[in-house]
Amino acid sequence: MVTWLLEHDQESRGRAERSGLSPQWRGPDTGNPDPAAVRLVHADRRLGAELLERVTALA
Repeated sequence: MVTWLLEHDQESRGRAERSGLSPQWRGPDTGNPDPAAVRLVHADRRLGAELLERVTALA
């Protein structure tokens, strides 16, 4: 399982971590009108470089 959420959404972040998902990536939320927005990717396993690159390309 992979989640893709905004850093400021503490409720979703907490749910993801309580569900056993761990942070895999943190970076800018490209396309968001808020230039300070940060995107997080959490997953239930370590993501390989190729998959992580594909997931973060959506950010």
